[in-house]
Amino acid sequence: MYNLMRALRMAMRYKWSLIFSFIGSLGVAIMWGANIGTVAPFIKVIFENKSLNDWVDGRIAEDLTEIQQVETQLAALQAGTLPTGLTADKVPGQIGVLQDQLAAANQSLSLTQWVQPFVRDYFPDTAFETLVVLIGIVIAGTFIRGAFLVMNMYLVARLGKRTVLDMQNQFFEQTLHLELSEIGKNGTGDLVSRIRGETGAIGMAITTLLGKTIREPLKMFACLACAAAINPRLLVFSMIVSPIAGVVMLVMARSMKRLNRRAVEESARLLNRLFQSITYIKAVKSFNMETHELRRFKAIAQDVYRKSMRISMLSSLSRLNNELLGVSIICIGILAGGYLVLGQKTEIFGIKMCDRPMSVGTMMTFFAFLVATADPLRKMGDVYSMIQGGMVAADRVFPLLDKQSAIVSPANPVGVPKAAPVIEFKDIRFSYLEGIPVLHGLNARIPAGKSVAIVGANGCGKSTLVNFLPRFFDPDSGSIELNGVDIRKFNLQELRSQVGVVTQQSMLFDDTIANNIAYGSEGATREEIINAARKAHAHEFIESNLELGYESTVGEHGGKLSGGQRQRIELARVILKNPSVLILDEATSQIDPTSESLIHQALQDFIGDRTVILITHRMTTLELADYVMVMDKGQVLDFGTHEELYQRCEAYRTMRELGMDALNSTMEDADDEDSCEGQKAA
Repeated sequence: MYNLMRALRMAMRYKWSLIFSFIGSLGVAIMWGANIGTVAPFIKVIFENKSLNDWVDGRIAEDLTEIQQVETQLAALQAGTLPTGLTADKVPGQIGVLQDQLAAANQSLSLTQWVQPFVRDYFPDTAFETLVVLIGIVIAGTFIRGAFLVMNMYLVARLGKRTVLDMQNQFFEQTLHLELSEIGKNGTGDLVSRIRGETGAIGMAITTLLGKTIREPLKMFACLACAAAINPRLLVFSMIVSPIAGVVMLVMARSMKRLNRRAVEESARLLNRLFQSITYIKAVKSFNMETHELRRFKAIAQDVYRKSMRISMLSSLSRLNNELLGVSIICIGILAGGYLVLGQKTEIFGIKMCDRPMSVGTMMTFFAFLVATADPLRKMGDVYSMIQGGMVAADRVFPLLDKQSAIVSPANPVGVPKAAPVIEFKDIRFSYLEGIPVLHGLNARIPAGKSVAIVGANGCGKSTLVNFLPRFFDPDSGSIELNGVDIRKFNLQELRSQVGVVTQQSMLFDDTIANNIAYGSEGATREEIINAARKAHAHEFIESNLELGYESTVGEHGGKLSGGQRQRIELARVILKNPSVLILDEATSQIDPTSESLIHQALQDFIGDRTVILITHRMTTLELADYVMVMDKGQVLDFGTHEELYQRCEAYRTMRELGMDALNSTMEDADDEDSCEGQKAA
């Protein structure tokens, strides 16, 4: 509930919408009660063939007659004259009853005399004309109530949707600033479920809280207040079943919250499964796993369905509970009222219900107000389900909004070197999973303006190491320094602006080629974009092979382009960014020889005096490197030029002689200490 209240506080920032929505709810409630209040005049006009003037005059005459009779009875009792059947010991009680009746008659007379001038001035003298006026009042009242309702519903919807929009913006901003490990923890589907599904559920809960939860109870309270004005004791007596219904409602609300939580979690799993199956649809088809994926999807979907149906059942029972409450109140009121009116009684079971016997018209008006409370109760039947769903959704959204990223800029950052820096890795230790180290005590130094190729067996920590430079992760211990300054002292955005990354996995957006190249270089001109594409050897295929040229869309994940074309677009993006540090993580591992040759030409021209790190398993890529760093099992085995390593490092020599693919098996089988003589050279 706490997190849902936080969402509600976000909605309260739009105070004028909130104020006017409440005014709309109040107007609806007042006009609802006022429309029901016309029942009494209708009864008098239709069943007694009187105008309101006749009715007011008759009411005054009745009150005066009753006052005179009660005063006479009181005077007789006070003089010691006892009526038949009344003993002396009951005289004080009877005097009290008559005094209450006299007070009630005087109050009724005062009210009727206050209304009399208004009725004489504005209402006709005939019964039919009075009926026409009253119908007009009802229609006008309904229109006014409808106008208030439209204002209320529109403003409440605006509050809910605006809050959802704010929450989605905050959630997405928070997601963008989370470290990669946190984003991948629960899967893409879970994040999408939270940013769309859960925020939507919160919006529905806010709309319900500020709409139905305020408007319908106000309507109900307006009717109850009018009924209380007629006979408060009878109203209380009619509502003796309310506590029972309240307890039942509370029990169902708790069960509904538990079910909503499970349903939301299962829905997130379903979305995650869907995302993975569609993202890897090629793997699904190539391994003939369509049936398997469908079976898994159906199993999760069935769980979601079952939980949703249980929630629907509880919601239906909640509606039944509310309707039974309304009908029970009405039935108890009818029984009690009928007993009082038909027998002209003022007590039930010895409990005083009224000061004087109630008339048929007054009792029917009282019943009308009780009946009018049933509609708000019915409409509130689905309120509890929506609020419980919103509470569960808020409990999933706000913890992530509150989560502080470990990757942040310092309060007083140091300026990032603009020229190619010296990169030093000092005693780097890191684990993705506790107790399973990936890097342990790694030390390495990459000279400024030089290109270093990192080679080693799969899983030895190459990609993990370079991911520290743009601070996708931070090491568990140790430091990475640029020109002797720990990168954690730099502003995060400035640091990343000086680090360019090209990976083997295509990272293109479903947008135009021009926008993909300019991604991260806001304000780049078309001439600069084309120039970057030329340097990446991408301009030729963009202009000759694509009908719309730079305005051609690349499709999801760049699916409309070949692997080599995608890599050249990404390289053009990095060239346009113009970083001082360049990371190439298997950038040419999945492309054809022609594309690889073009990319190598582009890199030879672009590398210049930048500090470059290349992770590769291709012999041709090693030609771009000034130095080679050999890694195994989270440590640096050796570091040096091609010639130096060829002479002293057995693993590297085997790799050059037999091919890069031999490196994995050689390094896995050989003893680390015997593989390289210059193990500590780094």
